[in-house]
Amino acid sequence: MLILVPAYLIAALLPLLSLWLIYKLDFYKTGQFFTILISFAAGIGAYLLAAEFNRMTYNQGWLGRDDIIRYSAPVIEEILKGLVLWFLVSRPKFTYFIEGAVYGFAAGIGFAIVENFEYIRSADTGLSVALSRVISTNLIHAATTSILGIALGLARFEPSLARRILGGLLGLLAAMLLHVGFNNMVTRVNSGLLLVYAAVSGFISAGLIAYAIRRGLKTGKAWLEESLGMTDRVTSGEAAVVTRMESVDDILEPLAERFGDKKAGQIKDFLTKQARLGFLRKSVERLADERMKRATEEEIAKLRAQVDVARRQVGSYAMLYLRHTFPEDSSPIWGRLETLIQERAAARPATGGMNLWATLKTRQDEQKIQPKQENEE
Repeated sequence: MLILVPAYLIAALLPLLSLWLIYKLDFYKTGQFFTILISFAAGIGAYLLAAEFNRMTYNQGWLGRDDIIRYSAPVIEEILKGLVLWFLVSRPKFTYFIEGAVYGFAAGIGFAIVENFEYIRSADTGLSVALSRVISTNLIHAATTSILGIALGLARFEPSLARRILGGLLGLLAAMLLHVGFNNMVTRVNSGLLLVYAAVSGFISAGLIAYAIRRGLKTGKAWLEESLGMTDRVTSGEAAVVTRMESVDDILEPLAERFGDKKAGQIKDFLTKQARLGFLRKSVERLADERMKRATEEEIAKLRAQVDVARRQVGSYAMLYLRHTFPEDSSPIWGRLETLIQERAAARPATGGMNLWATLKTRQDEQKIQPKQENEE
């Protein structure tokens, strides 16, 4: 039994490392850590249910072993792994498809680790089994569920319930086909390069998920530029830092030196909450379902209260320092805001009500003319 300890460690730690790397890619932390744990636990539960169903299918003689591995198991496993995602994506706290990708990856990793343990327990060469599965099957399990999470996250903003369901089902179908294709490859290829093929498939699949997340983060950054502002008491200096969360540790380094690591951690938590607030505001704009809109607006109100608490924890002195980390005009938000104000001021009629900007301009012109008149006298 002791000889299998390294195999069990590899079978658990390396998949968890891949999950941690995906989590680190989400530098806006749209995927909340507690919900990631829920997804991970749901993946473990999905394995237990799938194993029981596959066992029953074999014992009842409905399908042979190879057919179960190649066709039945991938379908059942993808359905069960993805159940938690249908629930999580429907919650008001959900922000963007990146969140679905991270939760799906976590569910797939939870499933894969327990499956690893089962293979090692029943195999004579536990270490080699652990290594081969970690670099191939584990990543496929994680990537397929992540595909479903992405599809559900994108479908959430479709205008009708039917289209939202269809988008999710198409994502589920894509996950099933990838899983079926992989299982057919590893059971039909007899070449000595089988492990290479499997490993390449796993890494490519995980790489595509990482690429999708990075692309989504670029869009998310533009969203934050548009949605963060004075409605939520977010100054231009704060907004400039929030839209640069990929380098937040470098940004906060001088603050950590000045105020200490604890204060820097509080500031990072504050900025992360602001980022979630920006994503939720954009989410409300894109939602077509009125019930989901109202629920999301309630979530925004709760998060605004949390942001205010986090701001007070940071303190006025540290907050003042943070707001001057970037100059006021470093974020395009404020340039667009100023342009918008001036456009609206220019569009206002000269009569029919007080035009503050026109009045101010007139008074400034009068003050310039008055000294000239006095000099002439």
